[in-house]
Amino acid sequence: MAFCTGISPASTSTRGLTMRAQAAKTSTNIPGKGKGRVVSNQRDDINATQFQVRLGKSTTVPVTLGFTKNNELFVGRMAMLGVAFAAIGEVITGKGPLGQLSIETGSSITDIDGAVLFLIAFNLIAALLPAKGKLVLPEDEFEARPKGSLQDPSVSVLQPKKFFGISGFGFTKENELFVGRMAQLGFAAMLLGETLLPGDLGPLGQIGFTTGVPLSETEPLLIFSILFTLFAAINEGSGDFVDE
Repeated sequence: MAFCTGISPASTSTRGLTMRAQAAKTSTNIPGKGKGRVVSNQRDDINATQFQVRLGKSTTVPVTLGFTKNNELFVGRMAMLGVAFAAIGEVITGKGPLGQLSIETGSSITDIDGAVLFLIAFNLIAALLPAKGKLVLPEDEFEARPKGSLQDPSVSVLQPKKFFGISGFGFTKENELFVGRMAQLGFAAMLLGETLLPGDLGPLGQIGFTTGVPLSETEPLLIFSILFTLFAAINEGSGDFVDE
């Protein structure tokens, strides 16, 4: 058979070993994510700088500098916390984030123009620049949902998890990344609005200024927005980002 086809067993074995070696270089299993979950591990297109930071004699921590999705997720969480605390601070002090910063530091806004411009530019770049990485969901995300009220009449609204066919509430990291980008844009717009509008207005004052609706009439929306951004920033979220 080998003579008729012109392929020797030795060459077939060598070719198989070469293909397996190439596959081992280009893909890897994600530890802890179940068998058969394979993702690309080629790092030629990753626009980031990676290095190891030594914390002790035998302890090192990998650090990635650049706009990967893991880094952007962290920046987005900080932006969500910043929007929430800016709204809380405005309720307490009546000033926006720049006014709050001047109260705490004793510096006027004109003294920190450079820092304000840098913060606005950083939030805009971080929100709009595409990031590298691929979302890998845990295996239970692909499992069939349990039967709900339409499939099982014994399930009532008194059992909300069974009724809605869910096991819990929360974001995937892909959704949280989007919310974080919106928070970054919102934080940059909030700083711009406070700089351009009179009266050191924060996000709440800017909404009242542009809509003509007083703050007292928007309290339910305010409370919901603060709680939502705090929850979105603190919630872990399902799935993991891996470098493509």
